[in-house]
Order: sequence, then structure tokens, then C-alpha cells
Amino acid sequence: MKASGLIRQEIAAVFAKTMSQPVEAHARCGPFSLHLGFASEELAGTFLPACIPGTLGNFDLDLRFITAADLDLSALVPEAAERPRLLIEDGIYSVWQPAIIPVLFAIDLTAKRGIAWLPKGEAPPWVRSRPAISLIHAMMHDTPWCAVHGAAVGHDAGFTLLAGEGHSGKTTAALACAKAGWLYAGDDFVAVNSETGRIEPLFCSARLRPALVETFQNFIGETTPVSDFNGEPRHELSLAGLGDRIGGGRLRATFIPRRRGAATPEFMPARPSDAFRALLPTTAYELPGWPNEIADKVAKIAGLAPVFFADTGTTPMEIPAAFARQLDQL
Repeated sequence: MKASGLIRQEIAAVFAKTMSQPVEAHARCGPFSLHLGFASEELAGTFLPACIPGTLGNFDLDLRFITAADLDLSALVPEAAERPRLLIEDGIYSVWQPAIIPVLFAIDLTAKRGIAWLPKGEAPPWVRSRPAISLIHAMMHDTPWCAVHGAAVGHDAGFTLLAGEGHSGKTTAALACAKAGWLYAGDDFVAVNSETGRIEPLFCSARLRPALVETFQNFIGETTPVSDFNGEPRHELSLAGLGDRIGGGRLRATFIPRRRGAATPEFMPARPSDAFRALLPTTAYELPGWPNEIADKVAKIAGLAPVFFADTGTTPMEIPAAFARQLDQL
């Protein structure tokens, strides 16, 4: 049997054995609606804080979160289990990510069914903050939508996409704007329509460095314990309490945050190629499969709106007003 056939068979078996789950929920994720099933209260507590609550009704993906204690899916792990594997074949998309804490994701795109299997019963921090993003990526493949590595916040004048590598200031800027009352679409990955420029949130999470807790303490409330994965300590936050302020809108400008020593926020014109270089590397690295298609979509997104370098200054709560002035001038 082909690998895709085995995976499709195992996905069907998972759903046959888990017709009802201890915890079920509905969520929205970018342009999609999801039905989520969790094998335990503990699993639900791990992933639901990052999920944007959805409504009952039709859904685009039925997704099950399970562990080795619930079902044995070791037959889907490649023989060289220490190596990652990507399989795209016959409507099946599957990713095995061994790392320190292994995870298996698989989706039957025809049946609209997916699984997230945690062999050790726990998930890495990056999986907790953006549950099953690789499966959302697979669902976006034949659409204009793309999950891109960036933050996004919205003002009356429109949305800005914040592009850049880690430690560039995306989370600081996004949380400062959210604290000031802006719409929040994410601080890590967001969904962007490469044809229309529409931005939608994928998750209601944020990953905050410990040094910034004091700045945002009265906004974020109680913080989670620090997670330290690959030397990147973070508090994994849920901003579900923002309610209707978790939302999307039309892209008006792309800002590339960087710190160059300015006391107050400053802007400098940039080119679409600068936005492309800021968006593509982590996007392509974190989302396995279809690298050429990802690059094509990111190139289109980079050319949809004016681009600026943004030195965000030394006082985070000055960022929202500066961003608003820049957007209002466009």
C-alpha cells in the first residue's frame, strides 16, 4: 500500500474510534472554520487558549488531537524516526516533526479530516501557540490565501502587516497597538489573501519575551510559565479576552520593524523586495511543502501595499500613535 493510502486509512480509523470526544469545540482560523475534538481535558487546555472561538454550523476541517495513550499511530512514523518527513500525495498531506518533542500532523484534504498526534503526550511551545498550522497551510494551497510569518494590527486607516525576523519588535508593536485599542490579528503567523490583501487572524495567541512582561502586565493579566524551546524563552499568552477585537481587515501598509537607536518611532521608505525578504525565510521554513507557491504568494503580498522600515523607538506605547499617523498619511 502506498504511504498516502495508509495515512488515509489511519485517519479514517481515528475518526471511527473517536466519533465523540471528551471535549469538542468550534474555532475560526483565517478563512476557515474548524471543528476540534480533544481526547482529554488536558489536551483541550493545551490548545484551546490559542484558538479563536467559532460558531456551530458547517466547517472546513474536522480535526482530532490525540496522544499515544489514546491511539497507537506509530505505523505512520517513518522508519528513520529521528528524521523529519513530509508527504504530499493523492490528496494527503502529512508532516512528521521529531525534534525534542515529536508531533505528527496529517490531513485528508478530500475528506476534510485531520489529526494531530502527540506521541509523548505533550506539545512543543510553537505547536501550542499555533495549533496545526501546517494543516491550515495545506488547506490554503489551492487558494489565494497564505499563512505568513508576521504580525498584523488594524486601525481606522487599515491594517499593517509587521514583517521581520525574531527579536525585530513585531510582538512589542502588535501588543502595544492591541493595548491601545486596535484590532489584533496575531504576532507570529497571520493569514493574508495574496490577491485582495485581506488579512485574517489565525490564532488569538502571543509569544512574549519575559523582559516585556512589565510593559504589558496590566493588559495581558496573568502570564503563563516561561517555555524555553531552542533557547527562545517565551510566555505563551492567550488574548481570547479581546473578543471582537480579534479580527481582520484590508492591508494598507507593510512595516518592517527594526531597532536602529531612534528614541521615538521613525519611518523610512522601503521596497517590496525588502518586504519579500522579511516575510519569506521563516514562512517557508516553518510551513513544509510547496516552496515555489509560497514564494509566489509572498511576492504578491509584498507588492500589494506601500512598504516602510520602522524603527520602533524605545517606548513601546508610543508605537500606536506613530503607526496611526503613518497610515493616515497614505
